[in-house]
Amino acid sequence: MSQSDRTTTCAYCGVGCGVSLPQHNNRSIRVSGDKHHPANQGRLCVKGTHLGDVLPLKDRLLYPHVNGERCSWETATETIANKIRTAQDTWGPDSVAFYLSGQLLTEDYYAANKLAKGFLGTANVDTNSRLCMSSAVAAHIRAFGEDAPPSNYEDIEQADLVVLTGSNLAWTHPVLFQRMQQAQAQSPDKKLVVIDPRKSATAKEADLHLAIKPGTDGQLFNALLVYLADNSYVDQTYINNHVNGYEAAVAAARADVGDDIAQQAEKCGLTVADLTQFFSWFAQTTKTTTLWSMGINQSESGVDKGNALINCHLATGRIGKPGASAFSITGQPNAMGGREVGGLANQLAVHRMFDAQSIARVKAFWNAPNMATKPGLKAIDMFDAAAMGKIKVLWIMGTNPVASLPDAHKIKAALSAVETVIVSDVVNSNDTLPYASIKLPALAWGEKDGTVTNSERCISRQRAFLFAPGQAKADWAAIADVAKKLGHPDAFDWHHAHEVFREHASLSKLNDDSTLQFSLSDVADISFRDYQDWQPKQWPLSRHKRADRLFSDGQFSTPSGKANMVAVMPISLPTSTDNRLTLNTGRLRDQWHTMTRTGLAKSLTQHSQQFELHMNPTDARQRNITNGQLVKTSSEQGTFFAIARLETAQQSGDVFAPMHWNQTFANQGGVANSIAAIIDPISGQPAFKHAKVAVAPIKPKFSGFFFVRNDIDLPDWLEQTVFFKTITDCGVLYHFFHSSQSYSEFLLAQESQKHRYHTDATQQSSLWVAGDQYGMTDWLKVSTHSVTWPDIDFLDFAATTDINQLPITALFEGQTDDVTKLGRIVCTCYAVTDRQIKKFLMDNPGAKLEELQQQLKCSTNCGSCLSEVKDFVLQENAPDFADAMAS
Repeated sequence: MSQSDRTTTCAYCGVGCGVSLPQHNNRSIRVSGDKHHPANQGRLCVKGTHLGDVLPLKDRLLYPHVNGERCSWETATETIANKIRTAQDTWGPDSVAFYLSGQLLTEDYYAANKLAKGFLGTANVDTNSRLCMSSAVAAHIRAFGEDAPPSNYEDIEQADLVVLTGSNLAWTHPVLFQRMQQAQAQSPDKKLVVIDPRKSATAKEADLHLAIKPGTDGQLFNALLVYLADNSYVDQTYINNHVNGYEAAVAAARADVGDDIAQQAEKCGLTVADLTQFFSWFAQTTKTTTLWSMGINQSESGVDKGNALINCHLATGRIGKPGASAFSITGQPNAMGGREVGGLANQLAVHRMFDAQSIARVKAFWNAPNMATKPGLKAIDMFDAAAMGKIKVLWIMGTNPVASLPDAHKIKAALSAVETVIVSDVVNSNDTLPYASIKLPALAWGEKDGTVTNSERCISRQRAFLFAPGQAKADWAAIADVAKKLGHPDAFDWHHAHEVFREHASLSKLNDDSTLQFSLSDVADISFRDYQDWQPKQWPLSRHKRADRLFSDGQFSTPSGKANMVAVMPISLPTSTDNRLTLNTGRLRDQWHTMTRTGLAKSLTQHSQQFELHMNPTDARQRNITNGQLVKTSSEQGTFFAIARLETAQQSGDVFAPMHWNQTFANQGGVANSIAAIIDPISGQPAFKHAKVAVAPIKPKFSGFFFVRNDIDLPDWLEQTVFFKTITDCGVLYHFFHSSQSYSEFLLAQESQKHRYHTDATQQSSLWVAGDQYGMTDWLKVSTHSVTWPDIDFLDFAATTDINQLPITALFEGQTDDVTKLGRIVCTCYAVTDRQIKKFLMDNPGAKLEELQQQLKCSTNCGSCLSEVKDFVLQENAPDFADAMAS
């Protein structure tokens, strides 16, 4: 077995880290970073480190189902083919749609795109990448003529100034953040500017944090462009030779923000001193790299904001040069690969659009009998059409739109209106699966085999090292089976992902005689063995293209060969005139998307155990909200419930909630309930960062925790509560809040249960426990006042220990006597809690970060918790530190 057979690529973000596998193949492995992969060079973040924890077959979908009945693949694919055929015969080609995912491999994407656009005659093929990257795609195309990100990861290390906007890089792309920090440690003169309304983990590490008003990113970069132009910091020679639209772009920027820096600062919510410092650093630092992500893209004018940022780099000639670039950081592991094959409704294939020449050439290559000739429906439009009854068959692959698209209630209604919903997934339950009439078991990470492309255009292999469980099948193979049932056996006669990749690479040869940079023509005839041994490579992979650094010669993919500066005036948010707050959403450090995988791994749920709404203390006081209280967040679209977390890192007037929780883990749903489907008019990307919401405290009659070893048959009373669900190794823990029944009524109802019962001296807290010699099966603690979080390790221990051997005091507290083990997990890798860190610092006055790391090992593995650990050290001598420990 070759060394490459023991490596694969991480399943999570767009960094695309290489992963080394142990010599044994089972579902309890521990992985490590691939030291030879150019993206991570041996590093892994906390999610990557714990990839082995998501491999057990918990809640897996293992067999095809049609109308709730298990069936064979033959029956399932025949049924799908018949449904598609009937719908198109009756309603036309656009009655069928596909909604894909950046979790799919390039080969899966290629198969779906080919079937829809070449053989079903519809371009209704969109992806959840529409929610994260489509604004950057459109900005790239407008500026460069192609969705061709010009940057390399080395730019982050080579830059003397890194500007991060709309990105909490320390948590969302931790390995890139570690690379940047290491470069700064080696060259302390390097600077980091973070543009973010929140004082995030990333912002805490910045040399300059610009806590702008939400939504003013575009105005900030327009103001920067005016400053560069007015102070002769533009590269006029570069502009003359390589750029169109400079004068119009500057004029539009000036019309947008004026040229008075005091007014610009006020517009952005900044001090003149901070704004001037940023302008000065950017203007005087030739090696400047600006990175942007969801905070820019997920906006009503995300495309314009992206172009405002790119404009500043084009005006200074900082594109395609070492350490000088505008870098869009991809959210998903293969959002880039999906874009390459044409997995967006407004693209055809291989970076080509729906012009007549491209349609003809792609049609000829595919020998396509029913070619799509116009763009299809983008994600929000697709589900709007579904709600109107225009989509009769919708095939959803590897994504959970009820939990991830805005206005969840509308998405539910849309799915209910579709005659045939097909869902290909690895899990047996999520918010979307109840709407599926056909469920197909897909391969998960570790089982599927193919390629992915990361943010710097580097193509890597995901390799299968586990047997497929049950009847799970590759998505490309499922699509090919349906295509054959539809009468196209020759066009989809693939037997291995290698053959799909070769066809995709061969199609990309169409670009070799064009200005488009995307091409894989050099590997179009790749052998099976070379595909298996593939080492990470950046595209373009063509002797006709320059592969080392895109646009370094000043030649772009536009017809003129020049880049375009785009005249933009991004939308600024209106000032709220009522008592509502601005809801911002984003990722947490240890979780991923809608938690269908990471939510099942106990190791990844301990850093943020419950669904929290982050609020500024001033806003909380005005609403009589206390820290840890249940709150209701409401908008015109709907409501969700969360636990208030008060922190000064959150600006007054704004709140933040993580995107991950949904109806599976919070029974009343997550942020998607309250966000309107407002989209960028160019990209179709929804605005997830600026919803207006009312926040109010909820005072339940009582609350508590319910641990159950088997959550198949849950008590009826639990569904009457607001609850948040946490998976443990041996069961499930529910944190619930009851408002429809009094405490005394609840106690009376529980008396009939055969439980071991205990109450405290005040009669305000009660415990019921059930189990046998094999372990505790149920643990229920309720109280009329706040209940302390139980120790999950203790509950798991109790679930495997003779119930009669467990002391009632430990059961009542839900913890052992060793209080130093309690507290919130800070370092997931070494299970270090905040209390352990505080105790060490109290016992060792004046201790340095290095001493803390040496003793407890926190932040020494993946480094994702480093900023939090640093915060504890900085607080060491604070007068309230001992009080914090005591609490």
